[in-house]
Order: sequence, then structure tokens, then C-alpha cells
Amino acid sequence: MEKVKLKINQEADGVSLSIPPYFRRFDRINNEECPSIFMWPRRQQQQWFDRGNAIVATVGPYNHHQSESSTSSESAPLLITYAKKCAIVKFLSRREFGLDTVAFLRWALTNNARVRLCYERDSFTMSPEKLAEVLLLDGCLVLFAVFLLRSSVREDRRPAELGRDTELGAEFLYLSADISLHMKQTRVDLLLLGNQIPFFVLAKLHSLLAQTLFSGINHSIQKLALSCFDDIRPGRSGSGSAVPPPRFQVHHLLHLFHWSRVPPGKHAVDTSTILLHEPESNLPCATWFEDSLTSFSKHAAGPGTLDIVFQKRMLGVRGVLRVPALHIHGYSELLFRNLVAFEQRHLRCGLGVTAYCICMARLLQGEADAKLLRMCGILAHTRETDKEVVDLFRGLADEYRDTFYSSDLLGLCEDVAAHHRSAASRAVKWVVLQCFPRQTVTFFVILGALISIATLVNTVYSVYRFYHPVKH
Repeated sequence: MEKVKLKINQEADGVSLSIPPYFRRFDRINNEECPSIFMWPRRQQQQWFDRGNAIVATVGPYNHHQSESSTSSESAPLLITYAKKCAIVKFLSRREFGLDTVAFLRWALTNNARVRLCYERDSFTMSPEKLAEVLLLDGCLVLFAVFLLRSSVREDRRPAELGRDTELGAEFLYLSADISLHMKQTRVDLLLLGNQIPFFVLAKLHSLLAQTLFSGINHSIQKLALSCFDDIRPGRSGSGSAVPPPRFQVHHLLHLFHWSRVPPGKHAVDTSTILLHEPESNLPCATWFEDSLTSFSKHAAGPGTLDIVFQKRMLGVRGVLRVPALHIHGYSELLFRNLVAFEQRHLRCGLGVTAYCICMARLLQGEADAKLLRMCGILAHTRETDKEVVDLFRGLADEYRDTFYSSDLLGLCEDVAAHHRSAASRAVKWVVLQCFPRQTVTFFVILGALISIATLVNTVYSVYRFYHPVKH
């Protein structure tokens, strides 16, 4: 443990406390000689971001080889290197914060078996000592990111206070520069399935730094971590300050994010009614719903946002499919893939995201369907074209192919099918199709009806005046 501590300090001492070259753009705003192409162009960065690679940092035992290498031929260089992780640990080990690295390494060695149970069996080869070092470096990095990205930073302004400190300010500003200037990318990096460490490791580090680094911040680690993703879509609805109940065991950050976005108590996998294949009655496309007197309504049902509900109106004659508003960003496909992959590998968490993606893939089978949902406000504030939206959910099918179907998803499909098989719905649909088969026909029928009513009123008025002429 002393050897690991010495190694970390040596790596941290080798880090230059100067602003990296790609941050000099802020010093060149008024400099006419500043080139327009920087060392790290945003276009190249966005390409790696879209491919699913981490940009800011990699954490966990699956990525320890990549984090220790400065460059790689298969991926872009990371902003936070192994040496910078060591610098963060050394910074938190200062007397002002009091992190005892030797005590934490001893605790990590004691919990080695518990940590390995959180990963797939034999999925990585690493000695207990090396795993303890990885947990120390990556745990401090993730907790440091939580300290900077949490929403309560607007209230206590603790990072700004550290930045003004005469002794700690320069070092703190340098260590926090990569995260502060790449907040969105950092948040997405922390939600990658292969970029996770056990949540109880973060809870342990938070307990060690609660009275120093997190001084005056009276929030649990669950609430602090969850608030880091408040601006990541899909967002939370209902009470934004909700935290998991005490009996709910959080596995990692992605698990916590998943819990906050799925409807509670729905789409659980029942081992007695598991179905591997699609049900007989499935959801049709969005334009079919419109032709079948079923309208769409934008909503955010309950504490979870990814919930699609079917309801009946007008004595069961009309149907309403309530779909939450969807905001698509550059990271949306990557985030959905990680959430679905997490559900497929850990069925105990339910299939809320998988069910949502299956429903959206059924509804969006063509560009006309996407156009209809966009007009209804369900596809809100997205720059993607209708074809790109359709391809997004069509491509997600690779993640949940041959998946299980939850009883709630089966119930939704059966309710939709039963409604459109009902006698009242079919009778109204027949009348509408016979009398108003097309929009143009509907327009002229309504126009003819108005003209007929006006003619009838004029005729009655003329007859009345014939028998009751106006006396001058």
C-alpha cells in the first residue's frame, strides 16, 4: 500500500500544472494572429463522441489499460490521463481534505471479493492490489466529477470558493478544467455501461470526504450523483429531488440514472410468464392509429418519463395513446444503447427502456409516422430529420433482439388490439371511412352542409317575410 501511494505521488508530481494547449482558445479571443483551427478540433471530438468512445476519461477495471496509455491507435486520446488521476488523488490527500489513501487501499483489499461480484465472472484479470489501486484512482475521479457537476453547486458555490483559495486555487482550477469545460461529455462518459465502478465505492469515498471537500453540502451521495444528470435527456419528471428508497441498492451511476427514468413498478420480468418472441397483437405504426380514430397525446406520466399509456375516451369509441415528449440529441442513441444493454444483462432492473424503444420502433416505421409525431409535439426540439429519427429506433433493435416481453408491454399491445376490435370502434370507423374517406372529401362535405344550412335559413326567412311583410 505504501508502494502504491508512492507511485501515485510520483505520477502526480510529473503532471505540469499549466493549462493544456486546447484551452488556449480562451486566451486568444482578442488575438488576431490566433489560428482558426485548434489542436483538438471540435469536429474530430464530436466524431469520437458519436462513436461511443469516452472523451474525458475512462474508469473501471475494463479500461485501466487504456487509461494508463497516453495514446491509442484505435481511439482518441483522453483528456484525463492516468497521471491526472494520480494528481486528483494527491490533491484530495492534502491535509485540507484528509483522504487517507493507505486506509482506503486497505478497505478496498478487504472488499475485493464484493467488488468482483459486481462484474461478470472472469471478465478481467487483475490482482487484488491492482484492483484496489484502480478503485482509488477512478473512485476519486468520479467523486471529483460529482463534486463539480452536481446541481447544488449553484447554492453553496463550493468549487468557486476552492478556486479563490490562495494555496489550493491554481491546482484545483487545473484539475477541474477538463471536466468544467466538457460537462456534457463528462456526464455521458459516466453513463457508459463499461465505464462503471461499484456505487458503494463512491459512498465510501464520500463518507471520508463529507466533512472536508463536501463541507456544508448536506445531501446524500445518491442525490448528489443523480443531480449531475438533470440536463441529460430523457429527463426526470415529477419531483426532481426524489432519491431511491433506503432498501433500493444502487449498483452504479448508470443504474441510478436508469431508476430515475423508468416508470416505477412497471415492466418487471416475471419468470412465470416470460415470452421470448413477439406477441400476436403488436403496436401498429403512428399513421395507422390516426386512421383508426386513435389520437396521440404528449405527457410525462408519473416519476418516470419513459412510459407509454393507452386510454379510452367517449365511452370507449375513441382511443388516446399517451407518449412522453422525446428530445433527441447527439448522445441519445449512445445513451439508449447503454440503457438497453444494461437491462438485457441485468433483468432484475426491469425492461422499461427496452419496452419504450420497442414501442417507438413500432410507431416510427416510416417518415410519415415521424412527421405525425412531430406535429403532435412528441418529437420536440430535435434537429434530426424524420428519416434519422426512424433509423435511430430501428438501429436499437440489435440491442434487444430476441428479448423478453414484460407483462405491461403485452398488456399495452392487447389493450390497443382489443379497442380496435370492439364493435363501437369498428362502427364509428366504418361511418367515418364511408362518409369521410379523404380530407378533401371531408372538406367539401362540411362546406356543402354549411351551404345547405345557409340556403335553408334563407328560404325559411323568405317564406316568413312573404306572409308577414314589413309594414312601413
